Amino acid sequence: MGDPAVWFPDDDVLARSRLGEFLRTTGCTDLAELDGAARTDPAWFWDAAASWLALDWQQEPERIVRELDAGPGTRWFPGGALNIADNAVDRWLRRGRAAEPALSWENEDGTSGCLSFAELAAEIDRVAAGLLDNGIGFGDRVGIQLPMVREAVVAMLACAKIGAIAVLLFSGFGESAVQQRLNACEAVAVISADGFARKGRIVELRGMLARVAEQVPSLRTIVLVGLGGPAQPKLAGEVDWASLGSTGRAVPSARCPSDHPLMIAYTSGTTGAPKGIMLGHAGFAIKAGTDAAWCFDIGVGDMSSWITDPGWIMSPITVLGGLVAGSAVAVYGGAVDYPDTGRVWRFARDAGVTMLGVSPTLVRTLAKGGPEAVPDDLGALRVFASSGEPWTPDAFEWLFDTVGGKRLPIINYSGGTEVSGAILSNTTMQPIVSCGFAGSVPGMAADVADEGGDSLRGAVGELVLRASSPGMPLGFWGDTARYAKTYWSSWPGVWLHGDFAEVDSAGVWYIRGRSDDTMNVAGKRIGPAEIEQVVGAHTEVSECAAFGVPDPIKGEAVVVVVVANTASPVTELAGRIAGMVRERLGAALAPRAVHIVAELPRTRSGKILRRVIRAVYLGDQPGDLSSLDNPEAIDMVAGLR
Repeated sequence: MGDPAVWFPDDDVLARSRLGEFLRTTGCTDLAELDGAARTDPAWFWDAAASWLALDWQQEPERIVRELDAGPGTRWFPGGALNIADNAVDRWLRRGRAAEPALSWENEDGTSGCLSFAELAAEIDRVAAGLLDNGIGFGDRVGIQLPMVREAVVAMLACAKIGAIAVLLFSGFGESAVQQRLNACEAVAVISADGFARKGRIVELRGMLARVAEQVPSLRTIVLVGLGGPAQPKLAGEVDWASLGSTGRAVPSARCPSDHPLMIAYTSGTTGAPKGIMLGHAGFAIKAGTDAAWCFDIGVGDMSSWITDPGWIMSPITVLGGLVAGSAVAVYGGAVDYPDTGRVWRFARDAGVTMLGVSPTLVRTLAKGGPEAVPDDLGALRVFASSGEPWTPDAFEWLFDTVGGKRLPIINYSGGTEVSGAILSNTTMQPIVSCGFAGSVPGMAADVADEGGDSLRGAVGELVLRASSPGMPLGFWGDTARYAKTYWSSWPGVWLHGDFAEVDSAGVWYIRGRSDDTMNVAGKRIGPAEIEQVVGAHTEVSECAAFGVPDPIKGEAVVVVVVANTASPVTELAGRIAGMVRERLGAALAPRAVHIVAELPRTRSGKILRRVIRAVYLGDQPGDLSSLDNPEAIDMVAGLR
């Protein structure tokens, strides 16, 4: 048997479940039957899902799917037209919700507010009109580099409304990363800020944008949001956000064919240029909208929020998916632990958040403040969600026990940019096991495969998808062949996701890390997450990263880098940690070395960059560092060699 469940849905939770509501419309008796029916007939399933969302199509599709077995050539809802901005906001005006809350926000300086659906629609129209006035239109690529402020939400929706293609840029990107992405897609505009507040200081962007503009020949317009940065130097093509358009001017939603790109989200690995993943209006609306409803259990009357950056996919999944599902959304623009580690919990309480998304690393950061930083009253909060990396038991336990009082479910959610949402997830209809997933998200046809591509249970293998789904990419911008090679070339008709997964004897799923991080130690394949879960359970460990290094005898040996929460002598603590791994996982997997550092390289959303740690430790080129938030941590790792 597997690990015992820590949370069970009661009758009230089951009665309000949106997934349960959808299940009843299909005629299936339970989730297992629904999953089986979806695997047998994906066209039937996604037709039912789109109908259940009650989307407003500009033109009904000719059919649900074309060439279902064509892998990268599959096309969903061909002949149809749908604009996601229309369905996220204007649709709710037509449904009589004009006065209801739509977008709530809080900034680091304490300013906050809320827009109704009518007010949000008017602001989207103002910005959309201003973009059109500046010659930005259908099919143009527009970079968006903003912190998680309300303007980031409006910018995304305004671009979608006129059919421009948003290019997601992490707010912490430097000159090279921004220039590379804008050049790759020949962006004609970028929406950014003069600067933004972080931990009481202003991060200046204007000067960086001036240098970027000189290197991107296609760039004609730079729209700047005034967030407290410097007023100079004036940029070529600069337009003030506040001066865009005019209040009261209605902008019709551009007619967007189902396969019209909504966004380009660049993802990167250890080698090669970042991949420009194109996601479409219809596919993203249906996948992110159903995920928001079925996984996060949100809809009309809810307020959903994810503590992330607009440049990461969880922002549009939460914002656009949440709005499509009927929820209002809340955003927090600032450092999560400023002025103290209770900031996020107070924001969620004060904004009336009902679903709050976090990352495991963020939870470990906030846990440093202790239970006294958590308010006794979390207001309307009823669901946690998490993504970005595998949980460690200590972090999961702290969020579940200390913050949630063992009452609130944690929706462990894993998939990514490439599929517009989750592959594996918990739901509020099923028991939840610490660090695990209840199973494949309905419609995703997930499986674990061995080296021959056959189904595997009770052991670690590759996470694969046995069928296409609407949220999959339209392709890579400018490189269709690379898309097919990256995800569809291992086995015919099978999507290889790049994650290491396992299904235990009780049917609980686990992500064991990226498969390109997989270690092969003395013939045993093991993902870093399995080792990190053991190390993270040590009472003196705050966080950790495990990776493999070449070994002349074992092939690979395990190295662990740890951030400690005590002042114990380094050698003694390292020995205790190594002994714990040896005891739990066996002598073959005992770490060759355990190193103690002050911090680990991470993104601003809190994701630990394991590939970077390994590369720097081995003295190799670390690849793309554009998402790195704390470059000083690189020097710490390099000093371990």
